[in-house]
Amino acid sequence: MALAHELHRTPRINSANNPVWMDALRILLGLFLFIKGLLFLEHTTDVFYIFSSSQDVLSAGKAHFLTSMVHIVGGLMIAFGMLTRLALLCQIPILIGALLIVNPQQGGISLGNAELVLSLTVTALLLFFMVKGPGRYSIDNKVLRQRQPGEEQAD
Repeated sequence: MALAHELHRTPRINSANNPVWMDALRILLGLFLFIKGLLFLEHTTDVFYIFSSSQDVLSAGKAHFLTSMVHIVGGLMIAFGMLTRLALLCQIPILIGALLIVNPQQGGISLGNAELVLSLTVTALLLFFMVKGPGRYSIDNKVLRQRQPGEEQAD
């Protein structure tokens, strides 16, 4: 009877079992997005020009501010691992816009376009962490995840 009980009780697999290098990569991704958001605020005229070439002037100013704030707040949330999947989900439309609208205007679609390669890499990392989760060293895992009775802490 005890053997049958053990067979039905499988250990839960969650992002707390991810290797530490994944946590470091998530933190670096979050810090990169945070810095990119600050750079958007610093280079307001350049970003405004890019947005205004494909949109009307009123929505271009709003898009610039929204993009900056989503990158800044979302980047910090990703770096700390707080509501990570929600923060990743908010970043995806911005990066898809960068891939489809901004990067082809800037340098064309080629492997020589460093911004395009960077946008593809960041988009791939966002999708990767959407699937794998925030990891062991995150606020999601330490605070928000409810522990099952009898589950040991893996610290």
